[in-house]
Amino acid sequence: MLGNDLLSFHIQYHCNNFLDAVDRLMEARVDMEHFSVTRGGRTTFVRPFPISIDPDIVSAQSGGFTPQVERAFRKRFRLGNQRLVVGVDRVDYTKGIPERLRAVDRLLTLYPDLREKFTFVQIGAPSRIHIPAYRRLNAEVDALVEEVNWKHGNGRWKPVVYINEHHGPETLHALYRAASVCVVSSLHDGMNLVAKEFIAAREDGRGVLVLSRFTGAARELTEAILINPYAADEFAKALHTALTMPEEEQERRMLRLRERITDNNIYRWAGMLLSEAAKMSKAMR
Repeated sequence: MLGNDLLSFHIQYHCNNFLDAVDRLMEARVDMEHFSVTRGGRTTFVRPFPISIDPDIVSAQSGGFTPQVERAFRKRFRLGNQRLVVGVDRVDYTKGIPERLRAVDRLLTLYPDLREKFTFVQIGAPSRIHIPAYRRLNAEVDALVEEVNWKHGNGRWKPVVYINEHHGPETLHALYRAASVCVVSSLHDGMNLVAKEFIAAREDGRGVLVLSRFTGAARELTEAILINPYAADEFAKALHTALTMPEEEQERRMLRLRERITDNNIYRWAGMLLSEAAKMSKAMR
Protein backbone atom coordinates (compact mmCIF):
# COMPACT_ATOMS: atom_id res chain seq x y z
CA MET A 1 0.00 0.00 0.00
CA LEU A 2 2.88 2.35 0.70
CA GLY A 3 4.01 1.86 -2.90
CA ASN A 4 1.31 4.38 -3.86
CA ASP A 5 1.80 8.14 -3.99
CA LEU A 6 -1.80 8.68 -2.88
CA LEU A 7 -3.77 6.33 -0.66
CA SER A 8 -7.48 7.00 -0.12
CA PHE A 9 -9.95 5.79 2.50
CA HIS A 10 -13.64 6.67 2.76
CA ILE A 11 -13.40 8.71 5.95
CA GLN A 12 -10.75 10.55 8.00
CA TYR A 13 -11.14 8.09 10.88
CA HIS A 14 -9.87 5.26 8.67
CA CYS A 15 -6.98 7.42 7.44
CA ASN A 16 -6.00 8.02 11.05
CA ASN A 17 -6.21 4.30 11.83
CA PHE A 18 -3.94 3.47 8.90
CA LEU A 19 -1.36 6.06 9.95
CA ASP A 20 -1.46 4.79 13.54
CA ALA A 21 -0.93 1.21 12.36
CA VAL A 22 2.06 2.21 10.22
CA ASP A 23 3.51 4.17 13.13
CA ARG A 24 3.26 1.15 15.44
CA LEU A 25 4.29 -1.62 13.07
CA MET A 26 6.80 -0.27 10.56
CA GLU A 27 10.06 1.63 10.33
CA ALA A 28 8.68 4.75 8.70
CA ARG A 29 8.24 8.45 9.35
CA VAL A 30 4.59 9.33 9.90
CA ASP A 31 3.71 13.00 9.50
CA MET A 32 0.32 13.55 11.16
CA GLU A 33 0.30 17.24 10.20
CA HIS A 34 0.40 16.50 6.48
CA PHE A 35 -1.13 12.99 6.72
CA SER A 36 1.75 11.27 4.99
CA VAL A 37 4.16 8.37 5.44
CA THR A 38 7.76 8.35 4.23
CA ARG A 39 9.50 4.99 3.92
CA GLY A 40 12.53 4.05 1.85
CA GLY A 41 12.67 7.50 0.31
CA ARG A 42 9.05 7.34 -0.96
CA THR A 43 6.26 9.48 0.49
CA THR A 44 2.65 8.34 0.48
CA PHE A 45 -0.12 10.84 1.19
CA VAL A 46 -3.25 9.53 2.91
CA ARG A 47 -6.53 11.33 2.22
CA PRO A 48 -10.27 10.74 2.77
CA PHE A 49 -12.38 10.51 -0.40
CA PRO A 50 -15.82 8.99 0.26
CA ILE A 51 -16.96 6.87 -2.68
CA SER A 52 -20.47 7.20 -4.08
CA ILE A 53 -22.76 6.01 -6.88
CA ASP A 54 -24.16 7.21 -10.18
CA PRO A 55 -27.72 8.28 -9.19
CA ASP A 56 -28.86 8.36 -12.83
CA ILE A 57 -28.04 4.68 -13.37
CA VAL A 58 -29.86 3.67 -10.18
CA SER A 59 -32.85 5.78 -11.13
CA ALA A 60 -33.00 4.18 -14.59
CA GLN A 61 -32.82 0.66 -13.12
CA SER A 62 -35.47 1.33 -10.49
CA GLY A 63 -37.75 2.93 -13.05
CA GLY A 64 -38.52 -0.51 -14.50
CA PHE A 65 -40.51 -1.56 -11.43
CA THR A 66 -44.01 -1.35 -12.91
CA PRO A 67 -47.15 -2.14 -10.89
CA GLN A 68 -47.22 -5.54 -12.62
CA VAL A 69 -43.66 -6.34 -11.52
CA GLU A 70 -44.47 -5.27 -7.98
CA ARG A 71 -47.58 -7.45 -7.91
CA ALA A 72 -45.57 -10.44 -9.15
CA PHE A 73 -42.91 -9.89 -6.50
CA ARG A 74 -45.52 -9.58 -3.75
CA LYS A 75 -47.34 -12.68 -4.98
CA ARG A 76 -44.17 -14.77 -5.14
CA PHE A 77 -43.25 -14.00 -1.53
CA ARG A 78 -46.83 -13.73 -0.22
CA LEU A 79 -46.47 -10.11 0.84
CA GLY A 80 -50.05 -9.09 0.19
CA ASN A 81 -50.53 -5.33 0.40
CA GLN A 82 -48.30 -4.91 3.45
CA ARG A 83 -46.00 -1.93 3.81
CA LEU A 84 -42.43 -3.11 3.30
CA VAL A 85 -39.40 -2.57 5.48
CA VAL A 86 -36.40 -3.72 3.46
CA GLY A 87 -32.84 -4.82 4.16
CA VAL A 88 -30.41 -5.69 1.35
CA ASP A 89 -27.05 -7.23 2.24
CA ARG A 90 -24.57 -9.99 1.73
CA VAL A 91 -24.92 -12.45 4.60
CA ASP A 92 -21.84 -11.18 6.38
CA TYR A 93 -21.15 -10.75 10.10
CA THR A 94 -20.37 -7.03 9.61
CA LYS A 95 -23.85 -6.25 8.25
CA GLY A 96 -25.75 -6.61 11.52
CA ILE A 97 -28.54 -8.86 10.21
CA PRO A 98 -29.10 -10.69 13.54
CA GLU A 99 -29.25 -7.33 15.34
CA ARG A 100 -31.80 -6.14 12.76
CA LEU A 101 -34.01 -9.17 13.37
CA ARG A 102 -33.81 -8.66 17.13
CA ALA A 103 -34.86 -5.04 16.59
CA VAL A 104 -37.92 -6.19 14.62
CA ASP A 105 -38.74 -8.56 17.48
CA ARG A 106 -38.36 -5.72 19.98
CA LEU A 107 -40.44 -3.38 17.80
CA LEU A 108 -43.37 -5.78 17.77
CA THR A 109 -43.01 -6.34 21.52
CA LEU A 110 -43.01 -2.61 22.33
CA TYR A 111 -45.63 -1.68 19.71
CA PRO A 112 -48.00 -4.64 19.28
CA ASP A 113 -50.39 -2.39 17.33
CA LEU A 114 -47.94 -2.65 14.40
CA ARG A 115 -48.60 -6.36 13.98
CA GLU A 116 -49.96 -7.08 10.48
CA LYS A 117 -49.17 -3.47 9.49
CA PHE A 118 -45.83 -4.18 7.74
CA THR A 119 -43.53 -6.97 6.59
CA PHE A 120 -39.77 -6.90 6.98
CA VAL A 121 -38.15 -8.26 3.80
CA GLN A 122 -34.49 -9.20 4.19
CA ILE A 123 -32.59 -9.92 0.99
CA GLY A 124 -29.55 -11.92 2.10
CA ALA A 125 -27.17 -12.79 -0.73
CA PRO A 126 -25.19 -15.95 0.21
CA SER A 127 -21.54 -15.21 0.95
CA ARG A 128 -18.50 -17.40 1.79
CA ILE A 129 -20.62 -20.32 2.95
CA HIS A 130 -17.57 -22.63 2.88
CA ILE A 131 -16.19 -20.74 5.92
CA PRO A 132 -17.44 -22.13 9.27
CA ALA A 133 -18.09 -18.69 10.80
CA TYR A 134 -20.36 -17.79 7.89
CA ARG A 135 -22.21 -21.09 8.13
CA ARG A 136 -22.84 -20.36 11.80
CA LEU A 137 -24.09 -16.87 10.89
CA ASN A 138 -26.50 -18.35 8.34
CA ALA A 139 -27.80 -20.77 10.96
CA GLU A 140 -28.27 -17.91 13.44
CA VAL A 141 -30.19 -15.82 10.92
CA ASP A 142 -32.44 -18.76 9.99
CA ALA A 143 -33.16 -19.43 13.68
CA LEU A 144 -33.97 -15.78 14.40
CA VAL A 145 -36.33 -15.53 11.41
CA GLU A 146 -38.18 -18.61 12.61
CA GLU A 147 -38.30 -17.30 16.20
CA VAL A 148 -39.65 -13.86 15.28
CA ASN A 149 -42.27 -15.33 12.94
CA TRP A 150 -43.36 -17.90 15.53
CA LYS A 151 -43.52 -15.30 18.31
CA HIS A 152 -45.38 -12.52 16.47
CA GLY A 153 -46.92 -14.02 13.34
CA ASN A 154 -50.16 -15.84 12.68
CA GLY A 155 -51.77 -17.87 9.94
CA ARG A 156 -52.37 -14.78 7.79
CA TRP A 157 -49.12 -12.86 8.29
CA LYS A 158 -45.41 -13.38 8.87
CA PRO A 159 -43.47 -10.34 10.14
CA VAL A 160 -40.23 -11.46 8.42
CA VAL A 161 -39.69 -12.75 4.89
CA TYR A 162 -36.09 -13.85 4.45
CA ILE A 163 -34.93 -14.25 0.84
CA ASN A 164 -31.56 -16.00 0.92
CA GLU A 165 -30.63 -15.62 -2.74
CA HIS A 166 -28.93 -13.27 -5.17
CA HIS A 167 -30.97 -10.63 -7.01
CA GLY A 168 -29.89 -8.38 -9.86
CA PRO A 169 -29.71 -4.59 -9.57
CA GLU A 170 -32.97 -4.03 -11.45
CA THR A 171 -34.92 -6.12 -8.92
CA LEU A 172 -33.15 -4.59 -5.92
CA HIS A 173 -33.57 -1.01 -7.05
CA ALA A 174 -37.19 -1.70 -7.87
CA LEU A 175 -37.68 -3.11 -4.37
CA TYR A 176 -36.27 0.13 -2.97
CA ARG A 177 -39.06 1.96 -4.80
CA ALA A 178 -41.70 -0.22 -3.15
CA ALA A 179 -40.28 0.06 0.39
CA SER A 180 -41.61 2.34 3.09
CA VAL A 181 -38.35 1.95 5.04
CA CYS A 182 -34.84 0.79 4.15
CA VAL A 183 -32.67 -0.48 7.01
CA VAL A 184 -28.86 -0.43 6.92
CA SER A 185 -27.63 -1.60 10.33
CA SER A 186 -24.00 -2.49 9.70
CA LEU A 187 -21.86 -3.08 12.77
CA HIS A 188 -18.95 -1.61 10.80
CA ASP A 189 -18.87 -0.45 7.19
CA GLY A 190 -16.37 1.70 5.34
CA MET A 191 -19.18 3.37 3.40
CA ASN A 192 -22.25 1.25 2.44
CA LEU A 193 -23.70 2.02 -0.95
CA VAL A 194 -27.08 0.33 -0.31
CA ALA A 195 -28.04 3.44 1.65
CA LYS A 196 -27.19 5.67 -1.31
CA GLU A 197 -28.86 3.37 -3.84
CA PHE A 198 -32.10 3.47 -1.84
CA ILE A 199 -32.06 7.27 -1.88
CA ALA A 200 -31.30 7.42 -5.61
CA ALA A 201 -34.23 5.09 -6.33
CA ARG A 202 -36.72 7.33 -4.53
CA GLU A 203 -37.67 9.79 -7.23
CA ASP A 204 -41.07 9.96 -5.54
CA GLY A 205 -39.45 11.75 -2.58
CA ARG A 206 -40.86 9.26 -0.09
CA GLY A 207 -39.43 6.50 2.08
CA VAL A 208 -37.27 6.58 5.21
CA LEU A 209 -33.66 5.45 5.64
CA VAL A 210 -32.68 3.93 9.00
CA LEU A 211 -28.89 3.97 9.07
CA SER A 212 -26.20 2.69 11.42
CA ARG A 213 -23.90 5.31 12.91
CA PHE A 214 -21.06 2.86 12.27
CA THR A 215 -21.14 3.31 8.49
CA GLY A 216 -19.09 5.81 6.55
CA ALA A 217 -22.32 6.88 4.85
CA ALA A 218 -23.67 8.19 8.17
CA ARG A 219 -21.18 11.09 7.96
CA GLU A 220 -22.93 12.33 4.82
CA LEU A 221 -26.52 11.15 5.18
CA THR A 222 -27.41 12.95 8.38
CA GLU A 223 -31.10 13.27 7.46
CA ALA A 224 -31.47 9.51 7.85
CA ILE A 225 -32.61 8.14 11.21
CA LEU A 226 -29.26 7.21 12.75
CA ILE A 227 -29.10 4.26 15.11
CA ASN A 228 -26.73 2.18 17.22
CA PRO A 229 -27.46 -1.34 15.91
CA TYR A 230 -26.36 -2.91 19.21
CA ALA A 231 -29.03 -0.98 21.19
CA ALA A 232 -32.19 -3.01 20.54
CA ASP A 233 -34.64 -0.58 22.17
CA GLU A 234 -33.18 2.45 20.37
CA PHE A 235 -33.23 0.51 17.11
CA ALA A 236 -36.86 -0.57 17.65
CA LYS A 237 -37.97 2.97 18.42
CA ALA A 238 -36.21 4.22 15.28
CA LEU A 239 -38.15 1.68 13.21
CA HIS A 240 -41.36 2.88 14.85
CA THR A 241 -40.47 6.50 14.03
CA ALA A 242 -39.77 5.51 10.42
CA LEU A 243 -43.04 3.61 10.04
CA THR A 244 -45.11 6.44 11.52
CA MET A 245 -43.30 9.40 9.95
CA PRO A 246 -45.64 11.89 8.22
CA GLU A 247 -45.25 12.18 4.46
CA GLU A 248 -44.23 15.84 4.75
CA GLU A 249 -41.25 14.94 6.94
CA GLN A 250 -40.32 12.02 4.68
CA GLU A 251 -40.22 14.38 1.71
CA ARG A 252 -38.19 17.00 3.58
CA ARG A 253 -35.58 14.46 4.63
CA MET A 254 -35.49 12.68 1.28
CA LEU A 255 -35.05 15.93 -0.63
CA ARG A 256 -31.91 16.74 1.38
CA LEU A 257 -30.59 13.18 1.06
CA ARG A 258 -31.08 13.20 -2.71
CA GLU A 259 -29.30 16.53 -2.98
CA ARG A 260 -26.34 15.01 -1.12
CA ILE A 261 -25.92 12.00 -3.39
CA THR A 262 -26.52 14.09 -6.52
CA ASP A 263 -23.78 16.53 -5.52
CA ASN A 264 -21.38 13.88 -4.16
CA ASN A 265 -21.69 11.33 -6.95
CA ILE A 266 -19.19 8.82 -8.33
CA TYR A 267 -17.91 11.29 -10.93
CA ARG A 268 -17.12 13.91 -8.30
CA TRP A 269 -15.31 11.23 -6.28
CA ALA A 270 -13.19 10.24 -9.29
CA GLY A 271 -12.56 13.89 -10.17
CA MET A 272 -11.36 14.71 -6.66
CA LEU A 273 -8.93 11.78 -6.71
CA LEU A 274 -7.52 12.79 -10.08
CA SER A 275 -7.30 16.43 -9.04
CA GLU A 276 -5.38 15.50 -5.89
CA ALA A 277 -3.04 13.27 -7.89
CA ALA A 278 -2.45 16.09 -10.41
CA LYS A 279 -1.57 18.53 -7.61
CA MET A 280 0.90 16.03 -6.21
CA SER A 281 2.45 15.52 -9.65
CA LYS A 282 3.02 19.26 -10.07
CA ALA A 283 4.53 19.53 -6.59
CA MET A 284 7.06 16.77 -7.40
CA ARG A 285 8.35 18.40 -10.59
